[in-house]
Amino acid sequence: MSRPGASPEDRYTEEQHQRLLEDPCEINPSEVFWIAHQPFLESCGYQLRPRYRPGWVKSWTRNPGFFVEEAVSPSMPSFKVMDATRKSDGRIVVLKRLKLYADQMELNISRYLSQQEFLSDERNHCAPLLDVLYPERSQDMFLVFPLLRYFDDPTMQSRDDVTEFIRQTLEGLVFMHEKGVAHRDCARFNTMMDPKDLYPKGYHPQRNFLTVDATTFAHERPRHKVRFPKYYFIDFGLSVRFRNGEPPIAWGTAGQDKSAPEFQPKEGSTEPAPYNAYLLDIYILGNLYKKELLANYQDLSFLTPLVDRMTAKNPSDRPSAAEALELLRSCQRRLLPLALYRPIFPVYQNPFTEIAREVWFWGQRATTIRQGTFEPLLRRH
Repeated sequence: MSRPGASPEDRYTEEQHQRLLEDPCEINPSEVFWIAHQPFLESCGYQLRPRYRPGWVKSWTRNPGFFVEEAVSPSMPSFKVMDATRKSDGRIVVLKRLKLYADQMELNISRYLSQQEFLSDERNHCAPLLDVLYPERSQDMFLVFPLLRYFDDPTMQSRDDVTEFIRQTLEGLVFMHEKGVAHRDCARFNTMMDPKDLYPKGYHPQRNFLTVDATTFAHERPRHKVRFPKYYFIDFGLSVRFRNGEPPIAWGTAGQDKSAPEFQPKEGSTEPAPYNAYLLDIYILGNLYKKELLANYQDLSFLTPLVDRMTAKNPSDRPSAAEALELLRSCQRRLLPLALYRPIFPVYQNPFTEIAREVWFWGQRATTIRQGTFEPLLRRH
C-alpha cells in the first residue's frame, strides 16, 4: 500500500486504507508524507494544520460535511504542495516539495527572481520565494511561497477588471524577459492573484469558500469596492534563464497549453525544433486571454487585435511583451469615455438578467470609491 520510494515513516498502511474506505475524510495516502515531516517543518517555524500533527485523533464520528476544520482533506495536489502557517506572524503559506537535485533549476530561477533588488520593482509579478527548507538526510526540499488564489476567483465584474489583469500580466512578462527568464508555462493554472483585499478576514487554504477555521462561508468583498489585486505567475518548473546577450532559444517541453505552433510536429523532422522562448510566452498568455476571457464574456471584442497578434501562428508575427503592452493601451484608447468601466456578462447570459445586473452595477459603481483611486467613477470623466 506504500507509494514507490516511500520511506518507512511515510508509508500508508492497510489499516489507514481501510479507515479511508469507511470515511472519505480520513487521512489519505498523499497526506502521510506531510505527517512524517511535521516535526521538521515545525522546527523551521511552519505549523501544519491539526490533522497532520503527532497524536491527532479525529473528532467526528459521522460524515462531518464542510464545517469541521480537522476533516478538511487537501484540494491542492498534496503529493507536492501543502499549506502551513508561519509561526512568526500567523501568515498562511504554501510549501512546495521539490527534489533536491532534479529541481535545482526551478529553485535557482525562483531565487533569482526573488532577490531584494527585483522584489522592489513593481513590475515583478513572480510569486516571491519566502524561504527554502532542507530536511536532513532527504532527497527533498521545500520552497515556501505566499498563499495565492486563481486570477478569476471571484469572477471579474467589468472591463477594467479584465484590462488591469492583462496589463499586469503583460507587465510581468516584460519584467521577466528583461531579466532573461522565459516562463514557458504562464497558462491558466499558473496565473494567480493576491486576494487579501477581496478576503480581508482570509479563507481556508484548502476550501477557499470557507473561513480559515472552516466554520462558515468566507466573507468576500466585491471587486469594485477594493483596489485591483496584484496578479502573479507561479511554478517555474519549465522556465529557462538566458544570460546577457544569449539568444532566447529553447527546445520542448509542452506545459499546460500544448496548442502552441512551436510544439506541433514539423513535417519531415523527428527532432524537436528550436523556438524563441519569449514569443512562446506571448502565445501562451494570449491564448489564456482568448480562452478564459474573450470566449466566456461579452463586450471584450475591443481586445481582439491584441489577442490575435499574440496568438499568431507564425512566432515572428507576434509582438514582444513590451509591444503587446502598448497594443493593450491602444485597444483601450479606442473606447468611449466610461466604456472601460462597463460590466461584463457571460456569453450566454439571459438578456433580461443582463439588463437588471447592469442597472445594479452602474448604481454601485457610481457611488463607490474603489480603494487605491482618488475619486468616484462618475467624477473621472
